[in-house]
Amino acid sequence: MFQEIPTQVDIEYDPLPANDDDSVLCFDGRSVLVRIRDNKAILPSFKELDTKGRCVFVFKADGKRFFLCLEKTSAQGFDFEPLNKIRQVAADIEQYAIVTGFHYCCFHRESRFCSVCGKALEHSPQKRCMVCTGCGGEVYPKIAPAVILGIIDEETDSILLTRYADREYKKYALVAGFVEMGESAEMAAKREAMEETGLEIEDIEFFATQPWGFAQNLLIGYFAKVKGSRRIEMDKQELADAVWVKRGDVPAQPGSISLTGEMMWAFKSSQR
Repeated sequence: MFQEIPTQVDIEYDPLPANDDDSVLCFDGRSVLVRIRDNKAILPSFKELDTKGRCVFVFKADGKRFFLCLEKTSAQGFDFEPLNKIRQVAADIEQYAIVTGFHYCCFHRESRFCSVCGKALEHSPQKRCMVCTGCGGEVYPKIAPAVILGIIDEETDSILLTRYADREYKKYALVAGFVEMGESAEMAAKREAMEETGLEIEDIEFFATQPWGFAQNLLIGYFAKVKGSRRIEMDKQELADAVWVKRGDVPAQPGSISLTGEMMWAFKSSQR
């Protein structure tokens, strides 16, 4: 997964301005300013920007600082590429930075005015938050927890794979859903399994977590065993397909950037 690529990540906010050699993340909608070469996404440096718009610190990884540009700009030799294309490039620090930077970009787009008094919000000079110019309230980037669930049928050595309904992503995935107010992640896993597929589960086992800035999520992965009937009663509003797939037939490869792909490979390669 892409967050495992840097050997060291420092998320502590750095108030110092961007230097010429710092990498800059520039977004336009769901596109990012990059140069794609040899299946890698290369970000512009601050000195390469045509106009030096206002930038805020995102994080530091392996000694390299990354900034988010809050104003639209351009850079010679770089183009705005859709985020879905970035998912297909080789996993490296730049890919991880783009995903995390997009999360921060969404925070800035959605945090312009105070929800309490309606006054304008401004970025704090000391930490990663917005401060209300009226009441002084602080607003931090939101992170929505969601569960990813690998449901296993031990009798047939199969895992349940699903495909979303009415979504751009058409490949097979796993049962997934948001953790609701008042729920633990394990409670959400049981509920989502029942709501989407009509299956009851047991022996829920934690696998891993992943920051998923594409949708401002923190993904929490679990494996579980099906309990009782293996008969699928699919929620057709949420899913286009839900099928049991034998271990050897799971469409997965090692080195996936996503938690879902990593879990599917873990089952296929008999790690789970």
